[in-house]
Amino acid sequence: MAEKATILIPDISGFTEFTSTTEIDHAAHIINELLELIVESNTIGLTLAEIEGDAVLFYLKEASPEPEKLTAQCLEIFRNFHQRLKVIERDTVCQCGACQTASNLTLKFIAHFGYIKEIKVAQFVKATGVDMIVAHRLMKNPIDAHEYILMTQSCCEGRTLPASAGLQWHPGEAEYPSIGAVPYQYTVLSDVRKQIPVPPQPDKFVTVLGDDNLTVEIQKPLFDVYQSLINVDERKNWMLGVDKINRDPVTERVGMQHNCVFMGMTMINTCLGCSFDTRHAEYIEQVAVPEISLDTIDTYHLEAKDDQTTHLNFNINWKETPISDEMKQGMLQGIMANLESLKKHVESEEL
Repeated sequence: MAEKATILIPDISGFTEFTSTTEIDHAAHIINELLELIVESNTIGLTLAEIEGDAVLFYLKEASPEPEKLTAQCLEIFRNFHQRLKVIERDTVCQCGACQTASNLTLKFIAHFGYIKEIKVAQFVKATGVDMIVAHRLMKNPIDAHEYILMTQSCCEGRTLPASAGLQWHPGEAEYPSIGAVPYQYTVLSDVRKQIPVPPQPDKFVTVLGDDNLTVEIQKPLFDVYQSLINVDERKNWMLGVDKINRDPVTERVGMQHNCVFMGMTMINTCLGCSFDTRHAEYIEQVAVPEISLDTIDTYHLEAKDDQTTHLNFNINWKETPISDEMKQGMLQGIMANLESLKKHVESEEL
């Protein structure tokens, strides 16, 4: 039996097409993170129907929609979305196209009121019906903007749309084959976006270098070496003896943690900071192995000797790690073997 429901579709767009594996993977990481954020921002009891590519399909079964409540929900999602993008932009350590253009992502909302029918497919409940088709068709419309809230006439019939947050509503209409004309009202969100504050800058990590340094020269441009070094998923290709890498499901950024499992122990790596330009780069990690009370600060400094040669200096600050000089020397030999493995990996890759 069909039931009345408000359908809401927040839709992300703005990523250009990428070619490298890293860029494709990181674009997927960012989109997944933002989709989860949209779902978590549901404050009015919306039912999550499904994730559709870069969009989320919600519905709310009710006799009559409340434009004020719906608009407030859209604005909550919108502000959270752009706050997160600002944090990603602030904290990213990756120089790939996806991470560097994440702030270009946009978000629009399609809201429609009509009838839906819930059907069960395996263990899932799916909402169907003509009005679901109407809502999806409205994702393609003549509005000349990337970020807006579109509410069909059935959503706002006889209701005054909210003018809070400086919103200005405009009439519009779209026509579709087999459906006909669909009147709506819309408000562009560009002014709302401008009012979203920049997140505060965290205290910059002050590097305290240790006395032990290891160096290796790699016959690849600095950009390629840096990207391989900070790419967590690549580490299994050059870190010797690592059985598994468990990582936070986000792109590489300050504060990110990943755990390397080896020889029955867990190496906990936390990104503390970075700097990057075409001639110099630095990447800093805290590394802890609880099983042996290891706690160090590892600093990788990269310098471009020429367009095809990168000098990498690894520095380790042992802090208060209670291990013998003999054990330190053994660990330094292992780290040097990893740096040589990184050199071989980067030089053999078509990056």
